[in-house]
Amino acid sequence: MIEELYIRNVALIDELRLVFSAGLNIFTGETGAGKSVILNAVGLALGERRASGVVPSGKDHANVQIAINPPPDHPGWHYLRESGVANLSDSQEGLLISRQISANGRSRCYLNGQMVNLTLVQELGNLLVDIHGQHEHQSLFRTETHLNLLDAFGKLEGLRSQVSQTYDEIHALRSRLNDVSRKLHEAAREKELLEFQRDELENAELKQEEEESLINERNLLNNAETRFESASLAYDELYGGNASNAAILDNLKEINRTISKLSHMDVNLVELNSRLESALYELEDISYQIRDYRDAVEFNPNRLADVEGRLDLIHRLKRKYGNSIAEMLDYQAHVNQTLKELQVGSEHVEELESQIRAAIKKGRQLAVELSEKRKEAASRLESLIEMQLHTLGMDKAIFQILVQPAESPNGILEIKAKQYELKSNGMDDIQFLIAPNVGSEPKPLAKIASGGEISRVMLALKTALASIDSIPSMIYDEIDVGIGGHTADIVGQKLAELARLRQVICITHLPQIARLADRHFRVEKHVNHNRTTISAKLLSSEERVEEIARMHGGEPTETTLERARELLKGQSPMPCD
Repeated sequence: MIEELYIRNVALIDELRLVFSAGLNIFTGETGAGKSVILNAVGLALGERRASGVVPSGKDHANVQIAINPPPDHPGWHYLRESGVANLSDSQEGLLISRQISANGRSRCYLNGQMVNLTLVQELGNLLVDIHGQHEHQSLFRTETHLNLLDAFGKLEGLRSQVSQTYDEIHALRSRLNDVSRKLHEAAREKELLEFQRDELENAELKQEEEESLINERNLLNNAETRFESASLAYDELYGGNASNAAILDNLKEINRTISKLSHMDVNLVELNSRLESALYELEDISYQIRDYRDAVEFNPNRLADVEGRLDLIHRLKRKYGNSIAEMLDYQAHVNQTLKELQVGSEHVEELESQIRAAIKKGRQLAVELSEKRKEAASRLESLIEMQLHTLGMDKAIFQILVQPAESPNGILEIKAKQYELKSNGMDDIQFLIAPNVGSEPKPLAKIASGGEISRVMLALKTALASIDSIPSMIYDEIDVGIGGHTADIVGQKLAELARLRQVICITHLPQIARLADRHFRVEKHVNHNRTTISAKLLSSEERVEEIARMHGGEPTETTLERARELLKGQSPMPCD
């Protein structure tokens, strides 16, 4: 509930602090005393648009602060957690909502000292307080609220949750289908190119390290004649010799024989002779290998042409597919995978389309069931609210709840050859209508012109729905407009009944309603030094008697005071701060 309201520099209010109680809080005062200014300040704290003239002339800014203590399981806490507001939890004592409005029109909002945006305060305020009367902040004028209240009244949240889950499932499947289809479409446009690239790369039969091997082979083939001549010269020098010179090996053999003779004469040359013999054998083996190398030199122009052609192919492919054979092989794998996904994707599309059809069928069944149960709940709620309206002096009023499936040419639900839209909350548009007078057509609640009728309709709705509505505080601005006598007594009793379930803050001009207050404030205007200000005072028990007497007939007399005491008889004494 709202525990405390602090106002500073708002219109004609210099500074005001009000402490509210649970139950019924009443504001009374002369017409024009400024009661609505106080309630408007509550709206400002909860994010309503700034009206012109809020900040008094000569002041820099206005401040409004409201302390609210929702129960731990209230949806407001869940909203704050979902919004990511830091340093707030259910364990705190409550919420302190502050708003500072500058004279230049700018405003800042704070929640428990932390700056937050205005939208968050507005959404939170919608969950915490209903302000009824000639204000914008009236949740029951919003058709989405009608749907929520009807579902809560009919205990249809579970079925509606199933519809919401199916709705989310359909949208998730459609999103996946769109994504897969988009990729398939993009790939399909390139399929012919991809297939050509695949075939070209597969036909090339590229192998790792192939290019390096071919370059080496081309080098050998290009230098075959030089290689042959050089190897022949080396072999001849070592082994063959020529007409003018003996072969190197022949000379070394002669030297070896000489050293061998010497080693028989001098044992110190035995090791040297052995080493020379080993070197001679090694040179003979080298000469044979050079000969074999020479004989293996290939003079093959055809093979050279093949190698050149292969290298040219690799070079051309590199210009298209990568800077190396490794990169081209990677690209070849990518092309093969893309073509494979194209095939698999087509099968996936069929699977997703089948799942979507099944989900839509399920959604249709659930949505139709929910719609039928809403119609049943609407009939019961219509009767209940009409009964409340009749007791509130609107005995000719007709209340209707329209439950209309939303037709749409693009709707995904087909029922009896018609297309209907499936939304996260079902297939229905819900609207509360009322005909307050005989002969008038039922119209949306927002089109009711009379403030008194609006307030009484809201009171009837709130009384009927009090057990399911989670908004803990309700404010009624002059709920007694256009009523009196017995109807005023009934309205007062309804307010008192409602105040047992919710905190009610109400402006009234009728003593029949004021007498039922759990906490009673009197609002007054004062003129000091040619300046008008507004104040509000919590009344004591005796002060209440005087205020009720004033409401009966102006200046209190013994008769009006006695009548006031009679009205208040049985009421609990008022606490006084």
